[in-house]
Amino acid sequence: NATTRRNNAGSVTGVVGVGQDISELKEVVAESKRVAEDLVRLIETANAPIFGIDTEGKVTEWNTTAARLLGFSKEETIGKDLVKTFITEEFQQSVNEVLSLALMGKDTANFEIALF
Repeated sequence: NATTRRNNAGSVTGVVGVGQDISELKEVVAESKRVAEDLVRLIETANAPIFGIDTEGKVTEWNTTAARLLGFSKEETIGKDLVKTFITEEFQQSVNEVLSLALMGKDTANFEIALF
């Protein structure tokens, strides 16, 4: 921050500056970036298919195992409605319920779904 310094007559006589040491902040940001990169690598190299959706049910993440097993590339899935596009009709309601619960913070373990 910087502000002018004035005398009694109001004339500018200089500038007063205030600095802030952001070394620790830079270290925290760098560590956060490393952790995020590690998580991306973990998701991409996992042996299990991993997908992510946003609050509207649109695909936001699709790892390489999902692409290999299901035959849809990441580019083909991103932004598409997961349930309507990739879940067989007989499982759409139950998958919608599980995903809705997850979006409310309620986990479901070992839920089996059938994809196209």
